Parts: sequence; structure tokens; C-alpha cells
Amino acid sequence: MNDIDVNTNLEEDKTNLNARANAFNKHPQKHLSRKTRDYIFVIIMLFYPILQFVITWSFVNINSLMHAFQYGRIDGTYEWAGFDQFAIIFDDLFNSKLNTTGVSWLNNTSVILLNSIGFAFITIFISLPLSLLFSYFLSKKMPLANVFRAIFFLPNIIPVVALAFAFAMGFDSTYGYLYDFMRWLGFSDKFFGVWPTSQIMVYIYCIWAGLGYNVILLSGAIGRIPKELFESAKLDHAGYFKEFFHVVIPCIWPTIVTLVILGMTNVLTLYLQPLLLTNGEGNTYTISLDIFLATASYSPAQYCSAAAKGLLCSAIWAPVIMLVRHFMSKKYQGVDY
Repeated sequence: MNDIDVNTNLEEDKTNLNARANAFNKHPQKHLSRKTRDYIFVIIMLFYPILQFVITWSFVNINSLMHAFQYGRIDGTYEWAGFDQFAIIFDDLFNSKLNTTGVSWLNNTSVILLNSIGFAFITIFISLPLSLLFSYFLSKKMPLANVFRAIFFLPNIIPVVALAFAFAMGFDSTYGYLYDFMRWLGFSDKFFGVWPTSQIMVYIYCIWAGLGYNVILLSGAIGRIPKELFESAKLDHAGYFKEFFHVVIPCIWPTIVTLVILGMTNVLTLYLQPLLLTNGEGNTYTISLDIFLATASYSPAQYCSAAAKGLLCSAIWAPVIMLVRHFMSKKYQGVDY
């Protein structure tokens, strides 16, 4: 009897399962496809950054774009000017007679342009190569390598206001520990007051303060290079020079390209360092500092001039950056490890 009961129960369970399966097949649940779920996930993840971009960039800069094609009146009203503001910028660059640099063939507008482009030059051709060399030798497990990394990165931890003040105090004629040394090198007494020494000092500060950031990024990139590549280079009797140029540089090329692009953006974004060190004195104005001080004047006419400068410089420099990135990215393709 027990066996008969067990078999009967099993048959009933099978019947119930079949009935449920048939009911499920008649009313199947609707499931989203994998592709649809991926699209929904991407949309949700992009919603916040797009919203932030619209609120903090588009709404703020749309007014600036309008001002670039307007004249500002003293009474706070604006009138359409077309491309007149841009014509004034080119006229100031090539025909302005305003010159406080002491160099006869440079007017103040061209000095602003040279100062700004100089930041890209010193970042790409001085700061970046030094950072590469320091990062490479620190990767060789030299004694106190981590201590030196911390020392390099220390200027990036200290607030920029305090760091700029400490740097400027080093060249003070009364307290500065580097004042006599700079005079021995032939610099004028007022390092921060006379061009071009004033601008050279700002460049030196940017090199000193920017090394740590680059060293940290490049050290991380070098640390991810497979050890097998270095061992293979040793088997081929490659010295430090060949290892650096034929193994390290190709492997970390994407990071180098990124740092080059960031260095080029300094042309249009760097203003705080000369503002803190010189307050623009000694002809250390940059494009962004000139725009910043113009907007701080609360003058409608200055608003329009600054907006036109910003739009014109962005329209010229952004394609240059994209072209440099395009050609540099082709140098070493397929770097993957």
C-alpha cells in the first residue's frame, strides 16, 4: 500500500507541474532583452553628467556666446555688433602701440599671447620630460623611492595660495633665500616686476609645482608595464637608454598623450598662478587672466570683449589640440597590456 500511495502522489505532482507549465506558456511573462537593459543602464548613468553639463555649462555660457557678438553700454544695455569685437581683437594684436615691456617689437596684446603659449611649451618640453626621467629612475627600486615620490607630490597637497606665497617669499629681497642666487645669475632685483624675468619666475613655479602630479601619473603607468618586457630587454643587452625609449615610452604613450593635451589646455585655462604671484604686474597676463580680470570689472563693455576673446581663442586652439592628439595617437598604436 505504501508503494502505491507514493506512486500516486508522484503522478499527482507531475500532473500539477504540467498544468502550471501549460498555464505559464499561455500567459508568458514579458522580459526585456539584454540590449534593451544595457541601453536603460547607460541612459541612467549618463543622466546626471548630462544634466550637470546643461545646468553648469550651457546655461552659463549661452549668455557669454551672445555677448561675444554685442556691444555693452555704460547703462548696462547691449546692442548687436556682429563680428566687430573680433576685428578689434585682431587690430589690438597687430596694430596696438601700447607697450610696457621695453621690447620695441612687442605690444602688450602679443605679450599676453606669448605668455599663454609659453605655458604649453614649458609643460610639454620641460616639465613632462623631467617627469618622465624622474618616474623612470624611481621605478628602478632606488633607495627611498617612495619618499621621493611623496616629496615630488608635496606641492600638490599644499593649497595653491600658500604654495605661491611660499615660492614668492623665497625671492624676497629681505627674507628670500634665493634672492642673492638669482642676482648672481644676472636677474634683475625685481624678479616679479619686470618682463621677461617676471614671466620666467612664473614658469619656474609652474614647473616646480607641476612635477609631482606628472610623476605620480607616469609612475603608475610605468608600474603597470609587464616585467617580462624588462626581462626581455635585459636578455637583449639593452641599457637604460634603450629600455627607456624602446620599452617604457611606447608602453606609456597613452598617458604621455594625455599629459600633452592637458599641457596644451593650459594656454586657455591657466590664470591663478600669475594672479597669485604677480597680480598681473610685470606683464605676466595670460589670456585667461585677462578675461578673468575683465569680467571682474563688472563693465558691460568688458564683458563683451572678454566673451569675444574666449570664443575666438577656443575656436582656434581647440582644433589644434584635437589635431595634436590625432597625430600623437598614431605614433604607437595597439598598446595593450
